[in-house]
Amino acid sequence: MRSACARLRALLVAVAVALCVNGLLGAAPAAADGGPKATPAPRAAPISRSYPRSFSTYDGLVEYASKVAEDQQTLNHQLADLAQREHATATALAAVLAPEVRHRLADVDADLIDSPRTARLRSQLAVDAAARQELVVSGATARAVEPWKLPLEGEITQGFGPTSAFFEPPLAYGGTVYAHFHAGTDIAASWGSPIYAPAAGTVIFAGTMGDGAEVVVIAHDSGLVSMYAHLDNFAHPPTVSAGDTVQAGDQIGNVGLTGITTGPHVHWAVWRDGELIDPLSLVGG
Repeated sequence: MRSACARLRALLVAVAVALCVNGLLGAAPAAADGGPKATPAPRAAPISRSYPRSFSTYDGLVEYASKVAEDQQTLNHQLADLAQREHATATALAAVLAPEVRHRLADVDADLIDSPRTARLRSQLAVDAAARQELVVSGATARAVEPWKLPLEGEITQGFGPTSAFFEPPLAYGGTVYAHFHAGTDIAASWGSPIYAPAAGTVIFAGTMGDGAEVVVIAHDSGLVSMYAHLDNFAHPPTVSAGDTVQAGDQIGNVGLTGITTGPHVHWAVWRDGELIDPLSLVGG
């Protein structure tokens, strides 16, 4: 009997730990009962991967960053699904023991502890714990989706969308071809003003493009990619490098005059799943 009680106490501790872990991940309960199921192997490489040091075109840079963001989104979805299953399995295991736990601990039947269903649930928890660790090592996160912040305190001098400015190139957007289209939001500020990451993500590129512009590109959750151009690379080179993980509010560089520009500002552009969107549509009130 003492041995049965000891096994039960150990099992209850394991269940409590699993529930706490899933509480931190914010998972919701879902029905689960069956044999162990492993999470599919993650598609993305670890965060410590070596990113290309240069890109011949902006299109190539954005395409690469969008692929990284897509891989990140896949990993995050796998982690969220796994968290739901872990929570459901731990809840089911606790339900099996709950009536006996509420009564006399010493009278729990050892056969209940070692029943096929209980063993199956315990095995599922072990499999999922290993899969979760693999996903986290590969870069999966359980970050809550939050509104973005502005990357810079300054004056918006040109917004996103069609424009009469003759120097902006033509662009097909939303099924319409525009003669002149501004593919981002320009925010002007004094030279050297700090620029901050508006949301958490991974730096894909930080360097000089062929037109002379100093650029930082970040891959975020939800398939989002952001770019910051015309940064200073003389007195204030970018404060991040490819492969760095940043949080909202981390400094990534300073306002400069690099590339084709008429004054100190940052050109801020955002893509979702490889398609341009208005950066200000992500900013919370």
